Amino acid sequence: MFWSTDLFGEMEQLRRQMDALMSGLSSRGGTASTFPLLNAYEDPSSIMVTAELPGCTRETVSITFADGVLTISGKQEPVAASKNMAVIRKERSVGKFEKTLQIPMKIDAGAIKAAFTNGILTIVLPKAEEAKPKTIAIEAK
Repeated sequence: MFWSTDLFGEMEQLRRQMDALMSGLSSRGGTASTFPLLNAYEDPSSIMVTAELPGCTRETVSITFADGVLTISGKQEPVAASKNMAVIRKERSVGKFEKTLQIPMKIDAGAIKAAFTNGILTIVLPKAEEAKPKTIAIEAK
């Protein structure tokens, strides 16, 4: 039997694996991919977040932004099935949900816009002026 002589390297590898595992856990005990699934995009002037919310309406979804954290919450109602039907597979979530996303730069909170179309929520968070990239002119001497 062979034993590794790099104990500290193996401990570091274990720490990285544990960090990766823990970073995927949400406060609800699920993984980071829990409902709703979302994507985030960045351009020089804004952050855009899209979330899949099938079966939800804009009245059942709430969006808040405070202290650099975007929160999408709401309730997804179950699809009504006939009383004499038995569930043979259930993958879609139902009930209350909440998903948070840390935004790593200053946002102009007063200019945030949201739209809900065909089950896709789109949120545009404009960057604050101080967070936008600046072009620095080089002076001639």
